[in-house]
Amino acid sequence: MMKSVFFGVVAITVAILSIYQETAQAQEQTVGATDNYQWDSVDDQCLAALHRQINKEFDASIIYLKYAAYFAQEKINLPGFEKFFFHAAAEEREHGIKLIEYALMRGKAPVDKHFKLNYDHEVPTVTTGESALETALQKEVEVTKSIRGVIKACEDGSNDFHLADYLTGEYLDEQHKGQRELAEKIATLKKMKKSAPKLGEFLFDKNHM
Repeated sequence: MMKSVFFGVVAITVAILSIYQETAQAQEQTVGATDNYQWDSVDDQCLAALHRQINKEFDASIIYLKYAAYFAQEKINLPGFEKFFFHAAAEEREHGIKLIEYALMRGKAPVDKHFKLNYDHEVPTVTTGESALETALQKEVEVTKSIRGVIKACEDGSNDFHLADYLTGEYLDEQHKGQRELAEKIATLKKMKKSAPKLGEFLFDKNHM
């Protein structure tokens, strides 16, 4: 059941993004035919960084979906971790959609020709709640660093303060809070697993996820 939900969500995401890509290609062709059609400027390096960030948000969502599906298996059956990672996947997908909407608001293509979803990440056969949370924390740190890179690219180019402020206010605050939450969960889980690892993980799943 959960496997079908996972593949269903991925299929919907791919369909939505395919529409966005087709729209972007159509926009490029239209703009090419009317070179003077510009009503809002975004520096090229700033826009390229924004498009890369959109890709990263959806890639993170796919990774979290895979972990959610892993914990939903009947032989694993950790519903707290399952719920946490499904929620995390939805958040990352929402972040990607919001950035797409921002690009459209600025009159730019929602994604560029380099956009490609990455399905390569494999959940290790022997994955624990602790290792999954550590992977999530690493991914959040990576995403935060990437957002800072977008801000820097936009400041160094045409000093696009609107996009820089948007990312700082809307995204960085949430990223830092999310990283703190993950670090706290990892620390708590480590303490609970000291004397009885399996029981500690089971109780953590029930009470802290």
